[in-house]
Amino acid sequence: MFKLIKLLILIAILGVGWWLLSPLFIDKKVDEELDPKVASALDFVMSKAGEGLQKAGEKLSQTKTEDLQKKVSKIKESMEEGSNLDEQITDEDTMKQFMEEMAQMEDKEMSEDMMDVANPKELATGTFVTVAHEGTGDVRVISLGQGSDTIVRLENLDVLNGPDLRVVLSKSSDVEKAGHLGEYIELGALKGNKGNQNYVVPSDVNVNDYHSVIIYCKAFRVVFNSANLVTSK
Repeated sequence: MFKLIKLLILIAILGVGWWLLSPLFIDKKVDEELDPKVASALDFVMSKAGEGLQKAGEKLSQTKTEDLQKKVSKIKESMEEGSNLDEQITDEDTMKQFMEEMAQMEDKEMSEDMMDVANPKELATGTFVTVAHEGTGDVRVISLGQGSDTIVRLENLDVLNGPDLRVVLSKSSDVEKAGHLGEYIELGALKGNKGNQNYVVPSDVNVNDYHSVIIYCKAFRVVFNSANLVTSK
């Protein structure tokens, strides 16, 4: 009986030991592409932005041509015989007015063309630093727009593997230990300690309230790596 108990204890110890130590010697690479919805939406916005610029330019050119024709007509009607038409239409004040109107027109056209486009954008970025273990990698927080997913993307990740690693969003910055985490949410288990991977942020979470992304060993409350988030302009 005692031998059986000892055997069971030994098996349990070996099992726990394997769970604890094996990840340290095993690399798992994940190479996910940017979420297809994000990629396609970003492409769509870039396409619409190009179309908007072209459309604004065409409207601007047409409007300015009409304005110029009206101004020339007025000048023709009022100018004295022998006056130099070129000098009048290139008057500094007139050209300055044209430039101001052009700038205002361009801003207005771009705002109107982009107003109704679902605008996925990069909300924040960060870079992982070493805390308990060495590691590098980049973080991007990407939003598809109102009513759509927000994704935390880890790129070029190269960190030490370990047991029970989680990807965490924290409202704190400069997180170096579990006590620094403050209010946080888990985005899921770390898919791999190398490569590129995506994590969807719950729809009821306002990512603007969170200031760092953490690779966290939940079982032993150890912060492996952390990345402060910098809001994109």
